[in-house]
Amino acid sequence: MSFLLFVWEFPQIAMGFILRLLLGGRLIRRIGRVRFYEWRLSSGISLGWFCLVPGNASLPMLNHEYGHTRQSLVLGPLYLAVIGLPSFLWAVLYHFGFFRRYGYFSFYTEMWAEKAGKDRLKR
Repeated sequence: MSFLLFVWEFPQIAMGFILRLLLGGRLIRRIGRVRFYEWRLSSGISLGWFCLVPGNASLPMLNHEYGHTRQSLVLGPLYLAVIGLPSFLWAVLYHFGFFRRYGYFSFYTEMWAEKAGKDRLKR
């Protein structure tokens, strides 16, 4: 079963692995197939089995990023097109002040990740 999941999520797993190699970070948590790594940036990113989060990541942030891994599991090869790219663009636009009146979690990718990751992890 693990091999089939690996194949199903391969595009984002490969990207997560490469990003992890390039940016480093230490392992801070492991939940089944998912690994959380601390990195120097202030935002998080989830690519398949890899979650890169800031060192001061809160439990809600870890749960949110874990929610994105659940989306990856459901969508498989469609994840990058349906969630990854739209979520990245939303985060960049939001960072620069666009759509602030709606709230970050109003966008479908983020709303779904919040729901999928809600209370999955405990400290």
